[in-house]
Amino acid sequence: MSSAAELIGVDWGTSNLRVMRIADGGVVLDSRSDPCGAGGLAPNQFHDVLDAVAGDWLNDGLPVLVSGMAGARGRWREMAYLPCPAGVADLASAVASPDDAPHVSIVPGVAVFEDGRLQDVIRGEETQVFGLDAPDDAVIVGPGTHSKWIRTAGGRITDFRTFMTGELFAAIRKGTILGAEMGDPGVDNDAFAAGVERSLRDPAVTAALFSVRVEGLAGRLSAASSADYLSGLLIGAEVAAQADANHRPVVLIGAEALSRRYAAALAQGGFRDVQIADGAAATARGLWRIHEAAHQ
Repeated sequence: MSSAAELIGVDWGTSNLRVMRIADGGVVLDSRSDPCGAGGLAPNQFHDVLDAVAGDWLNDGLPVLVSGMAGARGRWREMAYLPCPAGVADLASAVASPDDAPHVSIVPGVAVFEDGRLQDVIRGEETQVFGLDAPDDAVIVGPGTHSKWIRTAGGRITDFRTFMTGELFAAIRKGTILGAEMGDPGVDNDAFAAGVERSLRDPAVTAALFSVRVEGLAGRLSAASSADYLSGLLIGAEVAAQADANHRPVVLIGAEALSRRYAAALAQGGFRDVQIADGAAATARGLWRIHEAAHQ
């Protein structure tokens, strides 16, 4: 593989921006991050932010490929969602440039439609999926604020479902009686496992949530451990909702600590083939493969 940069890859999330110099095959030579996420930018600000973060790299004249929320409505350029099933070639054929940056291409998102009605959407995760060397017929899980469970077959995304687990966890901690005196997560794996078990046993998650208070009143759950129990309840509810996929291989792409929690919950739910992948590396390889397909 060449050691010279051939592509500037941009992963523009809602809260953060990552710019990469990418060599042949998706190898990252250098990377820069910035907190100027797409969620806080008007359409006319994206070009200036990218120039401020990586203007010296842009001067090399390399193609620039952007995935993520830069293509969302009201951002740099709204990119229509491609319907499932969607593969690398589909994404590559639909990239387009914002009016103020013809040297930049933005990757579209992917959507699930049922009877012509929009049901679910992803932006950014589709690029990660195609950067993985995952087995066919796999489930790709992206834990986070809005967790994604993405099903693949024949090298294409065929279906997916979004769970607002991370956002709901934060909202419950900050805005409900359950969060009173609640400690930080990551201190009690047994409490987490108990929460997972409760959700696997009882799919009525809004009822199960109140067990945080009941377990505390009963003296079975301390304030210090309640965040881990709550985390287990919410992640366990995801796993329970996807139990029909427990025969498929699962690949987790996200922060390592959170991915390990999901791996533990998946094991409790009967999933036996679970891997944890490097999300940043998957994004870079996915951008490279889309770029490659667009120039074939």
